[in-house]
Amino acid sequence: MKTVIVSRDNNVVSIKTNHDDVKPTFRGWVIWFVAAVFYLYEYVLRASPSIMTEQLMQDFAITTTSLGVFSSMYYYAYTPLQIPGGLIVDRLGARLVITLSCILCFAGTFIFAYSDSLIGAQIGRFIIGAGSACAFLSTLKLVSEWFPPRYFAVLSGMTVMIGITTGGYVAGKPLALFVNALGWRQAMVWTAILGIIVTAFCWFIIRNTTKDTAVTAGTASTSTIIKDLGVLIRNTQTWYIALYGCLFYVTISVFAELWAVPYLMKKYGVDNVGASSISAMLFLGKGVGAPGIALLSNYLESRRKVMFISTLGATAAFLLAIYANVSISVMEYLLFFTGMCAGAQVLCFALNQEVNPHEISATSVGFTNTIVMLSGVVLLPILGALLDFNWDGQLGANGVRIYDINAYQTAMLSLPFCLFLSFVLVFFIKETYPHGDKK
Repeated sequence: MKTVIVSRDNNVVSIKTNHDDVKPTFRGWVIWFVAAVFYLYEYVLRASPSIMTEQLMQDFAITTTSLGVFSSMYYYAYTPLQIPGGLIVDRLGARLVITLSCILCFAGTFIFAYSDSLIGAQIGRFIIGAGSACAFLSTLKLVSEWFPPRYFAVLSGMTVMIGITTGGYVAGKPLALFVNALGWRQAMVWTAILGIIVTAFCWFIIRNTTKDTAVTAGTASTSTIIKDLGVLIRNTQTWYIALYGCLFYVTISVFAELWAVPYLMKKYGVDNVGASSISAMLFLGKGVGAPGIALLSNYLESRRKVMFISTLGATAAFLLAIYANVSISVMEYLLFFTGMCAGAQVLCFALNQEVNPHEISATSVGFTNTIVMLSGVVLLPILGALLDFNWDGQLGANGVRIYDINAYQTAMLSLPFCLFLSFVLVFFIKETYPHGDKK
């Protein structure tokens, strides 16, 4: 184990401890996998409203604006907890934080399932968001502890593949069939019971390493926390990278997690099961792209080149998916390609690991994720409001508003614009591939 200085143009970017001589163990792989399963579970909860939009609008007598606000309640808790969550994980360790987080997730799901009012459902959704806040960053913290740095980008991608791809798929057709068979409330009750099982696995299997003992068990002072945040905030590259991730994530946080299913139902005249099968291609694409793009960036020894091409490709494919008159099969290919290119978004976590000290790894992930998740906080209710603004007055037999395809396409114009802005930001991001600057 040795210390290396990563520099660029004679300016020190960060000082890191090189653990490349540490070999991954079977125990480390198991611990990472169990933590990733919790990330999968919370993602199912996050994306679940997309396949029951009509049921929720009918049961709670709400419009798409209110539905967007309801869905974003998850992000109202999730987003502001990213930075404090990262600080807590850096000092208390991932095991305890993940276990307590999982308890909040299934508790919030029970509250959501048994709520008779929109306020009660929003409270449950808020608690789920709070419990989910540390899922991704805790998993990456375990990666930074149990694996050498060269594994970080790839395992970040694999974590996304397990969490977002598998979780997004489960929250699609399988959950839609479950909801259609049992009703959304009973389906959520069984999902909460599954969370109790996941909690037990997390507590009994996940372990922290001992190499970071000096910063665990709540030893951090207020001055240390402020210092850690100061390191992140003063680094302009941290902001560029995080904003890139935020703007690029809209295909998932806004489109795939809520509006894709009702949009595809309207476009192709299919039910929620059929629409969720189509939208699942975006998750599948990201599952392939996240680890694949990370591996490609390692092979090319460049993060920026891969980000440049991927962001341009995602923008073009998504524009075609929303505005072109294509068949279902072509739509599936377009969404798969969009998701595959969107896998480059996971590189923002590796980039901010590489421009900030190792000792604040979870804090840097938390800060990055805070900015990334602003896409859901801001755009979910805005898109709902735009749909209501473009509503032509049609009502269904159950009294729920019906939106035509033009309303969806007008409201969704904001999404490819965000993708284009993320493309522009690549020009401001410096290359961070480990040791690549020494060439």
